[in-house]
Amino acid sequence: MVIGIDGGYWSDIWYVSKTFKHHFSGNIDMFKRMKNMSCVETETGENNFFFIRGIGVVDVITGSEKIRVQSVFYTPDIDRNVLSLDQLMIQGFTVKFMGDVYKLFPTFSVPVYNKRNGHTGLTKEEEIGELEKQYVVSKNSDHEKFKTEFLNEYFENLNISTNEPDWNILILQAMSFKNFQDCKALLNMLEDEDYVIKYKYYLETAFDNMIEWFIKEKLEIHSRPLPAYATNNRKVGLLDLYMAVKREGGHRRITENGMWVMIAKDTGFEYEDGEYMRLIYAMYLDVLVHYYKFKVTQEKAIGKEEEKTVDPKQSMSEGDKEIITDAGQTETAECSSSTGAVEKEVKHYALFTNQAGTVCGLQEQSETIQS
Repeated sequence: MVIGIDGGYWSDIWYVSKTFKHHFSGNIDMFKRMKNMSCVETETGENNFFFIRGIGVVDVITGSEKIRVQSVFYTPDIDRNVLSLDQLMIQGFTVKFMGDVYKLFPTFSVPVYNKRNGHTGLTKEEEIGELEKQYVVSKNSDHEKFKTEFLNEYFENLNISTNEPDWNILILQAMSFKNFQDCKALLNMLEDEDYVIKYKYYLETAFDNMIEWFIKEKLEIHSRPLPAYATNNRKVGLLDLYMAVKREGGHRRITENGMWVMIAKDTGFEYEDGEYMRLIYAMYLDVLVHYYKFKVTQEKAIGKEEEKTVDPKQSMSEGDKEIITDAGQTETAECSSSTGAVEKEVKHYALFTNQAGTVCGLQEQSETIQS
């Protein structure tokens, strides 16, 4: 992490990578100037694709200092800002390592246009930068077309090794949704953020299919448009929205702390789109997440109740059973006429009945929600 920015929002933090060969940012608002371009960066063996939609310059603010970095790729396929150590060195930056953080020292400054327009309040550079970013956004359909054509050609030519197939990819490609257990299986996969980053392309497709099944089949709502779009006809990545909300503690915490504007920025939108992000989450994800949490809690509760009702003798070794049997025979001989043993059995039966009632209550509650 670059020193001095650790107190900012997730979308404003810059990381220094020793493995990436180029600078990347998924937040278009980080760019001061930008040029439109379409290309793709791949990580060998990772099956990760970064579809580049532009290249530009950014200002990395570290405390009171502002450092301008050139040749940063803009791609919505990454959820953070990454500076390549190799590219920084090539560009003439000195990088000082300080534990887990870094400090950048430029070897030369880059001139900027700082004179402000009296009408707009923006500098000349800011005005040009806004026009350039608007142009890149206007080319979204072209970028999506390039992405689709590239992926189609890639997978047509891809020969998966019969000796070492990536079973994660095969499983995600074969995933279908016929009941909520299928949804639960996919949501369980999303608990591992490294897994999400590595297989994001395949997970996005499966996630959108899951949302469509849940809304149409489970909720029986057929009027809700899919995929979801925000203002200016910008597509909302539901997987990105789900992960951003999950990362910040969930719907309730974000709502209570007024953090939806931050979620909007983290997912590549504007601050004023915060309320729209809240509505999108409520329309497409909220019920699904609540139901998922209920099912997880229900299964844990049923599992605990089943553990309590298991006969301890069933999990004992043969030697332990013989000892308990001998002890039981001795106790029976000594207490054959005792009424205390009868009362003990009655109490044990009553306890078992109450536990069974608890399990049935949970099952009835589940059936009510499922219906």
